[in-house]
Amino acid sequence: MYAIAAIGLLTIILSTMMIASPAAWSRGIVRFAEKPYFHIFEITSRILLAGVMIFCAGQTNFPLFFRSIGGVFLFAGLFLIIIGEKRHRAFAAKSATFNKLFRPAGFAGVVFGSFIIFAATA
Repeated sequence: MYAIAAIGLLTIILSTMMIASPAAWSRGIVRFAEKPYFHIFEITSRILLAGVMIFCAGQTNFPLFFRSIGGVFLFAGLFLIIIGEKRHRAFAAKSATFNKLFRPAGFAGVVFGSFIIFAATA
């Protein structure tokens, strides 16, 4: 339950950064995608988030919702393995060009992160 709430808090923090400075967020994506550990970190983090969501879902008010979100994270991690590092880096570079969408996505992320915290702790 608290692990899921921590994911919600992390979502709010990262979303707030997107709202505050979409251009800096875009530059951050590009810089992070250049790191040698980028691909493996992205895969590992998504699979770990999936595990937390699926394993802890039963302790929340919306277990099916959190299992589903965990399934999405698991799919994303496996998809990154399938597409490979080269395509993943290219996708990150391309996604950094959509900086006009970062602020609205950040607001949605704050709402979503708040819901995650509420659902995990209420």
